[in-house]
Amino acid sequence: MMNAGSKNDFMSEDEYRLLRELVHQEFGILLQGDKRLTLHTKVSHRLSILDLATYRDYYDYIVSDRSREELFTFASHITNNETYFFREKAQLDVFSDLLKEIKKERQMKGEKALRVLSLASSSGEEAYSLNIIIQESGHFMWDWDIRVTGMDIDRRALGKAVQACYTRNSFRTLNNGDKAFIKKYFTIDGDRYCLRKAFARNVEFRHGNILDAESFSGLGGTDIILCRNALIYMSNDAIGKIVRNFYDCLSDSGYLLVGSSESLIQKTNLFTPEYCNGVIVYRKNIDHQNL
Repeated sequence: MMNAGSKNDFMSEDEYRLLRELVHQEFGILLQGDKRLTLHTKVSHRLSILDLATYRDYYDYIVSDRSREELFTFASHITNNETYFFREKAQLDVFSDLLKEIKKERQMKGEKALRVLSLASSSGEEAYSLNIIIQESGHFMWDWDIRVTGMDIDRRALGKAVQACYTRNSFRTLNNGDKAFIKKYFTIDGDRYCLRKAFARNVEFRHGNILDAESFSGLGGTDIILCRNALIYMSNDAIGKIVRNFYDCLSDSGYLLVGSSESLIQKTNLFTPEYCNGVIVYRKNIDHQNL
């Protein structure tokens, strides 16, 4: 049996095509161009671990695995887990403004619940940033039922999110790591910064695939969905399915935010763009509810 990573077992065009089509079919991710070397580099160690000779063997192993665990392991190696606290601050400022509107709407209905969904949440920095903003807003005190949910396909990243312990790299957009910020929200243990429990409450994480409607089970009536910098990797067909999942999950008065470099304009009629302080937010087009 050949050792994975040797010249003889470099990924062939046919093997690359099979894995590329699998990634698109299962996750909607479109690998543009010839990314064989990149894919080989990222997953060659899995062949060694599983004692497989070729990437065709690896493909067959994935599709025959009823537990689908290797499929998600494979996905975790090809997705971008780049994240940090208070990423894209302009959007988070708009998120803070939207909280005021949601509270007004809830008060008119006599309700006291807030639901926020962070998609492609990786190791949790975004979900916790949102929770900190909610708590610091002062709008949802006392008996409000608040839930921030983070969803990702990478189980390893989710494990880190649940632990809520980070390195200085997670604060790289803050000035000099912002010692005051870190002191207020984290306890420090060597080079590890662990979020204080008071700011981790209300946050939960789940394993899921945004292309799969079942992953959104129990999340109906969500007030705000953030799915930032994930759709840029998706095909238009996949985006159509994903946006339908967002539509079904979001409350009729809810808000959707995608990355600042992403746009749903001319890609769907399920959502209508609105400008809020220079940032595009999307609202449900209720007229298309039955599409």
